[in-house]
Amino acid sequence: MFYKKREGMNFLWFLKSTRIPLPERVLVIHPFGIGDAIFVTPLLRALKESGVKRIDLLLGSRTREIFEHNPHINQIFEWDKSPVKDFDEQKEKWRKLADLFRAIWSTRYQVVFDFSPTAQYAFISLLFFWIPVRIGFNFKRRGFFLTHKQELPKGYANKPVMEYYCSLLQFLGIEPVSKKTELFLNEQDRTKAGEILRDCDISDSTLYLVVAPGGGESWGKDARLKRWPVEYFGKLIQALHQNYPHAFDKVLILGGQNEYFLGTQLVQRSNDIQIHNLCGASSIRIAAALIERASLFIGNDGGLVHVAHAVGTPVVAIYGPVDPVVYGPYPGHSRAITVTNEGPACRPCYQKFRYQATCQGIECLNELLPERVFEEIRSRNLFHEASSIGKE
Repeated sequence: MFYKKREGMNFLWFLKSTRIPLPERVLVIHPFGIGDAIFVTPLLRALKESGVKRIDLLLGSRTREIFEHNPHINQIFEWDKSPVKDFDEQKEKWRKLADLFRAIWSTRYQVVFDFSPTAQYAFISLLFFWIPVRIGFNFKRRGFFLTHKQELPKGYANKPVMEYYCSLLQFLGIEPVSKKTELFLNEQDRTKAGEILRDCDISDSTLYLVVAPGGGESWGKDARLKRWPVEYFGKLIQALHQNYPHAFDKVLILGGQNEYFLGTQLVQRSNDIQIHNLCGASSIRIAAALIERASLFIGNDGGLVHVAHAVGTPVVAIYGPVDPVVYGPYPGHSRAITVTNEGPACRPCYQKFRYQATCQGIECLNELLPERVFEEIRSRNLFHEASSIGKE
C-alpha cells in the first residue's frame, strides 16, 4: 500500500482525492462528554469490521470508561486539560503530555478522525503527529487543517448526530452495517453493581426504576438549563407508582457527586416509595450495570440517557433547550422516547454549539408538566399492566 512510503510521499494526492484506500492504523479524536462519545461506537465497529487493524482513541478526561473493554479499540489515550495550580503538578502534567504526544507520533497513524468542530486537533495531528489524512467537520471555516472535511455550516441540525458522525466514513468508502450504540460491560461491572443493589436490599427479583434528575455536566454551571424540576420527578414517580403498583418496588437515583443534592431533594419527596440516592456512589460502568437491570430509566438530556439506551433499558428522556431529533437516543426505538415542551418559540435554543446562558425562566422545562410525561409513558405502553417492563 502507498501508506508504507509515508515519509517521502507527495501529500497533494490526499488533498485531491475524495476516496482513501483502507488504512491500517487510525486515530479517533473525541474530546467531549459521555453522550457524544457513545455516538462514536458504531463508527468504531464499522472501521474494525472493514479491516482496519489498529484503532486508537484520544479522549478528554471524562469518557475513558465508556470505551474500556470495547473489542474494536486497541489503545486509549487520555488528554486531561483540567487546570492545576501547583508547580510540581504542572510540571508532571507537561511531562505526561509530552509522553502522550510521543506515543501517538511513534504509532505512525495514517488517518485521523477529528470529531471536534475546532482547528486545534487537526493542527496538532499535522504538526506533531504527522498524520497525512485528517478527516472531520468544517464548522465556521475551522477545518482548515483537515484534508477531507464535511461541511457543517449550522452545526448539527435537523438530523441525528450519529448520522453526521457516520457520514465521515464515506471518505474511506465504508457504509456501517449497524448504527446501534454500544457499551461493553464485563462480569466485574455487574458484580459490583450487584453488591450495591444488595446494600439497597434489592434482590434479583426486585423491580426498580432508575431516575437521573441531574445531567448536563459538560455545561458546567449552566447545567441548570437542562434539568427538569426535581419536584416534577417526584410527582411523576408518585403517579407511576399509583397507576402501576406492581411495576416497580424501589427507585435508584444516579448521577455525579455534584448532583447528590438533587437526589437528596428527590428522596425528601418520596412519601411511601423507597428511594436510594446513589449519586456519586459509582463509576459510569457500574452505573451502566445498575441501569441494565432496571425496568425503566427516566432522566434529563445527558450522558446517562445514552448509556441506558446502549445497554437496552427502556428510556424516557426529557429535553429542554436541546433538540432531541439531533441529540436524542439513537437509533430510534419504541422504548426510547423523548418528551419535550411544544413551546416556547425559542426552543430549542441550543444552536451552532451555543445556548442562551442568560435564560432565567427555562420555560421549555418548567412548563413541561409531569402529567404530560406520564401520559407519554402510558400511551407508549412502556409499563406492561401490573407487570415489569420486558426487554427485547
